[in-house]
Amino acid sequence: MAKEMQRLAAAIADSLKQIEADYGEEAREIRAKLVEARAEAEKHEPNGTKLKAILADCRDMMKSFAALDPAWRTIQRVARLVGLD
Repeated sequence: MAKEMQRLAAAIADSLKQIEADYGEEAREIRAKLVEARAEAEKHEPNGTKLKAILADCRDMMKSFAALDPAWRTIQRVARLVGLD
C-alpha cells in the first residue's frame, strides 16, 4: 500500500506541474485540490476514504475544465487580438 501511495503522490505532483505549465492561474482550484490529495497520499497512514473523495472532486473539476477549455482559449486569443492580455 505504501508503494501505491508513493506512486500516486508522484503522479499527482506530475499533474500539478503540467497544469501549472499549461494553465497557470486559471486552474488554481484544481491545483489546490491536487495539493490536498498529494498531502493525504504522502501521510504515513493516508485516509483512503478521504483521498478517494478528494480525487473524485478533482476528476469532476477536470471534466468541467476540459469541457470549457476550447472556449477559454478562444477568449484568450480574442483578448490578445484586441490588446487585453
